[in-house]
Amino acid sequence: MIRLLLTALCIVLLPFVPISAAHAQSYTVDTITDANFGDIVSAASGQTVLRSSATSGSVTVVSGSGVRLSNTSANAEVTISCSNTFACNTTNVQVTLALAGSPTGRVGYITAISLANGTATVTSAYSAGSYIVINLAPIPRRSSRTFLIGFDLPVDGNDSADPTGSATSSYLITAQRATGGGSDSLVGNIIAKVIRPVSIAKTQDLQFGSVTRPTSGSGTVTLTPGGIVSVTGTNVRRFPSPAATAAQFTVSGEGGQAVTVSVPTTMTLSGSGGSVTATLTNSGGGAQVLSGATGSVGTVDVSVGGSVPLTGSSALGTLTGTMTVMVQYN
Repeated sequence: MIRLLLTALCIVLLPFVPISAAHAQSYTVDTITDANFGDIVSAASGQTVLRSSATSGSVTVVSGSGVRLSNTSANAEVTISCSNTFACNTTNVQVTLALAGSPTGRVGYITAISLANGTATVTSAYSAGSYIVINLAPIPRRSSRTFLIGFDLPVDGNDSADPTGSATSSYLITAQRATGGGSDSLVGNIIAKVIRPVSIAKTQDLQFGSVTRPTSGSGTVTLTPGGIVSVTGTNVRRFPSPAATAAQFTVSGEGGQAVTVSVPTTMTLSGSGGSVTATLTNSGGGAQVLSGATGSVGTVDVSVGGSVPLTGSSALGTLTGTMTVMVQYN
């Protein structure tokens, strides 16, 4: 595999000299498939560079803390054909790759490429400053051949002013005779959907309040995710202070994006006199879709309640514990 760096951000095309010979070949850039990086979660801050393999299209993170959610191939296939002349059979093809247009969204200009043979043979390649020259073995007349390109794609972090959502970075492929002439060009696109990172913040603690132990048998203190508290058991009483409150969390991320909120089913409450296991219930957990639409911040609220078993020998005093609520994009 050949890897080349792009060192400038402007488009520079090789000059060509028209050839008037009746049998000089000409080339057509027939197609360039989109290199689709799919869904990418931008880093909280700073740039992330993703690299796609020319051969397989697989993607790895070169630097930064962004995450790619998709697993589709992200290389491009370029198809070039030669005209109906015998000169096609014996003459190498000169292909140039230059940056094109302006990137949109949170992706930048590609900073490097890699090359791999398809049905065409790449004989050599080199960087010429702001463009790359790729030499191919002859393409037989009235035939087409392909080669593959992988890319280094920079993605801006969430501290960028650029919008989330659909993003594109483009490049220009030109095929011509090595001596100039017979040329054709086509723009190729690298596409992605870049979304802001997901986060979760606690806005209220889970507080079951103060209760008495049952004088016989067992009982419970139960708090719904909606904040309604109740007790059961012989002579179990609840005091008005401190007030019982369900835990509250706010998940933030890309609007309209699917997430999974993981809430534990139990937590241990401990104090100087012992411990007890609380069973937890929630609303807003599991599979959720953030409010709003792509390009804006979306949220979902999560509430957690539960129940604590009581017996005549339950530990006295203040019992405390910690729960961990997690969220991730689907």
